[in-house]
Amino acid sequence: MIAKKMIFFSLAMLLAIYPASAGEVTLNRWALNVIIHDNGTVEEIIQTEIENGGSSPLDGFSFVVPPSKITEPVISTFSPNGQKVQLQPVTGGTKVTINFNSKLETGKKWDGRIEFNADNWAEKVGQDYSINIPVEAPQAIISGKDTRISIPAEPEIRSQVFLPKSVNPTFVEPSIDPATKKPAYKKLLQYNKFTGADTGADLIVLTWFKLNIGDVMSIKASYSDELNRIVEANGRFKRLSDSIKTEKTKGKDVSAAEAHLSNAKDYNNQALDEFWGKKDATASLDSANNEMNQAEKSLQASDRTATGQTTKTPESQKTPASGALPVIGILLFITLLRRKK
Repeated sequence: MIAKKMIFFSLAMLLAIYPASAGEVTLNRWALNVIIHDNGTVEEIIQTEIENGGSSPLDGFSFVVPPSKITEPVISTFSPNGQKVQLQPVTGGTKVTINFNSKLETGKKWDGRIEFNADNWAEKVGQDYSINIPVEAPQAIISGKDTRISIPAEPEIRSQVFLPKSVNPTFVEPSIDPATKKPAYKKLLQYNKFTGADTGADLIVLTWFKLNIGDVMSIKASYSDELNRIVEANGRFKRLSDSIKTEKTKGKDVSAAEAHLSNAKDYNNQALDEFWGKKDATASLDSANNEMNQAEKSLQASDRTATGQTTKTPESQKTPASGALPVIGILLFITLLRRKK
């Protein structure tokens, strides 16, 4: 009898600490998008979906980020629940707590974007950058208590890290997927538009399509002169492309400029391939810039031709009788005067 009471008492205590429905709150999506700006500040955008499959309503959720101080998160969501955000310094960083204004009932999902900035997360020394980004699951809040959240069999856990302009990674982990033994991430040079110093530039983006809770992304990167030349050439290519499109809409012949720009694109791509392969891309970049010089000259020539045609009428286009009109007018006037006399 005493043993049964002890078992019942233990179960009651466990339920009080870990509510029965907690294990049924699942994390369907946890996507970390991290932008490292030129000055070393970091912007993070977390996309998440949490599903309440338990029998108790969900009060909210919480998670910890490494920086000791962050801006108040901005939350974007279509959920009607509403939320309040609380920040609390803890060991290992800052605890972010999101409490729903109205509880998330069983069978419902909450999805949204959580955005904030941090000044002391990435380390910048000269032109070198480093950052560690842990992948940790949030905790569900049920009956006012933080509770472990469940991870389904195929969760969407991924990340993208945007490096500053002309900065190339020198060390990246995790680099190999332990299950497939293949590269764990992809490295691309992509045009991105952010508010801040890096607005409208090609940036190296590291993308992990599949991560596990407990992983830590560790990145070291440095400024590269050669990468900067490629980025500048790509920027020039985009501006020239826009100019050619504008002139074409005005009816000007830009076929020569388009041909030179197409050659420049091929040389730009070749330069990037050489850079990825750790080969000298100088010759390809010089050729790309030469083709863009020719495209600019062709545009200027077509502009001068078009201007000449609109400001001066060639002699061959004048009406043959145009010079005789004043003489005919004078003769008619003299005839009228004689008749009056």
